[in-house]
Amino acid sequence: MRARRRGQAAGGVPAPAQDAGRRVRWVHETDRRHAGWAKGRARHTWRGTNLTTDRKGSEAVARGNLHASVPLVLACVVGLGLNILAVEFDSSGKRGVDYTQFYVASHLVGTGHVYDWPVLRRLEAPYGIEMPTGRLPVVLYGHKLLGSLPLAEARTIWMAGSVVALVVFAFLWPGGRPWLTLLGLASSMFMGAVLLYGQDVPFLVMFLAAGLWLMERKRPWEAGVVFALCLCKFHLALGIPVLLVARKEWRALGGGALAGLALVGASFAIEGPQWPRQYWTMSQLPDMAQAIERMPNIHGLVSWLPWATAAEIAALGGLGWLLWGVCRGNSDWGTAGAAAAACGVLAANHSYAGDCTLMIPLAVLTIARVGMPRWLRIWALALISPLGVLLLITRMPYLGQMLIVGFVVAAVWAVRRDGRGDAAPTVAG
Repeated sequence: MRARRRGQAAGGVPAPAQDAGRRVRWVHETDRRHAGWAKGRARHTWRGTNLTTDRKGSEAVARGNLHASVPLVLACVVGLGLNILAVEFDSSGKRGVDYTQFYVASHLVGTGHVYDWPVLRRLEAPYGIEMPTGRLPVVLYGHKLLGSLPLAEARTIWMAGSVVALVVFAFLWPGGRPWLTLLGLASSMFMGAVLLYGQDVPFLVMFLAAGLWLMERKRPWEAGVVFALCLCKFHLALGIPVLLVARKEWRALGGGALAGLALVGASFAIEGPQWPRQYWTMSQLPDMAQAIERMPNIHGLVSWLPWATAAEIAALGGLGWLLWGVCRGNSDWGTAGAAAAACGVLAANHSYAGDCTLMIPLAVLTIARVGMPRWLRIWALALISPLGVLLLITRMPYLGQMLIVGFVVAAVWAVRRDGRGDAAPTVAG
């Protein structure tokens, strides 16, 4: 009794009750230890089993990816070869004509006469071309890197660099499908013309992809600087400022503006204070806007209409409204950037078949995007196919213009209607 009282006095609980409580706690702790040991053993066994399973699964997936990539690589190579042969058949001896213009102009830049048309034409004559240049002095100065080499070697290096730029573009574009994009590039005569004529479109799409890639990773200042490099073909990049303003990306705009001002300032240092006036004079030459009726843009399409200027203004207003809605409502940088790139080609008053390479991201994303109507996917395939180029060189080029302009408008409208603020999923690939 005294022990029980001592137990009650010490802890307020009788001693047997305290012993029973200790036994219960010991049983619970033992159960937890056994449960933890069993769980750890089960976890160890599960992990050990899955190591082998995962290794086998990874090897199987790797083999499957390798087997799947082989026909894609072959399709890219075959498609690229067919496109180059097709363009070469119709090139009439114009292989590398655009790069030859860059090559010759790079020897004049810095002398104050790069936009002196008689001087430039005299230097181009031995190469069999007569083409005024529309590149800024800072861009042409960069071509001096290859200017000391013979033309054939410089052109080969330029083509190799263009191929690398296209591959980088395919793998950097946010939300894109790299192998599908490469297949689209290889299947497109637009890209075949770009490589064969030595145009600088591959570097433009690479800069666009890199800028969008940086924006997706929340690095707006760096993205703005990269976007400023699109100065190489600034007239095709009009959709990028619309994209950034619509999304209120002021830091990217600031970085791009500062980098752009630095590049323009470098142009003054290279070519002198008179170059803007000379550039404007050269841009008004008839040779700078050849075959307007075959341009794959709004400017070319409305040239067939009686009130071309009024129709172009109205069409550009509608296109800007569509693009603004996509950029404001869709959080997917890849889709919004593809719409901005394609609309930039349509809005430019100077674009040709090779520039439609900028529309391939929109076509690829349209094919891969879940919920897109079948007729629009077929239209995207038609754009990627040689059909667009072949129609542009017929006696009725407006058919090709309607195919290209119509697809961009329809695809951007579908994205605007389908997005509504959320990034739409794409099929895996």
